[in-house]
Amino acid sequence: MENKNDKKTKRLALAGQLCGATLLLTLLSIPLPSGYGYVNLGDAGVYLCALLLPGGLGALAAGVGAALADLILGWAVYAPVTLLIKGLTALLAGLAFRRAIPLALLCCLLVPLGYFLYETILLTAPVAAVNVLPNALQAAIGAALGTLVGRHLKALIKRKD
Repeated sequence: MENKNDKKTKRLALAGQLCGATLLLTLLSIPLPSGYGYVNLGDAGVYLCALLLPGGLGALAAGVGAALADLILGWAVYAPVTLLIKGLTALLAGLAFRRAIPLALLCCLLVPLGYFLYETILLTAPVAAVNVLPNALQAAIGAALGTLVGRHLKALIKRKD
């Protein structure tokens, strides 16, 4: 029988692994046409964190993994907003998944909206507007992929326990 400390240790280990997976999925990136930012599969990691970890821990793992990628790729100016946007996306998606709300995938709208607002302040609205579609596609693909893979992983984890 598993005690509370074992369960916490396993949960923290999983959070570290998912943070690393989010980082790696984000590092595999393609620059955006505007020259500001990039597209990647990191949002799949965000949704894995949302599905497999409890609220705050999932948000932290998702946000930190994505923000670290910004730092590594030379986009440090985006790291704080990435931490916030990806963390909030994971938190809200996790809440939606746990309450069986079918709108969990709509959480991916936070990504293009959040970056549009940030880039409008940082750059200009026209430059920010160019990135909306790529950010929306990245978020939608990541949400679908992360949700699909996450549900299968969750079932495997439950079987193992």
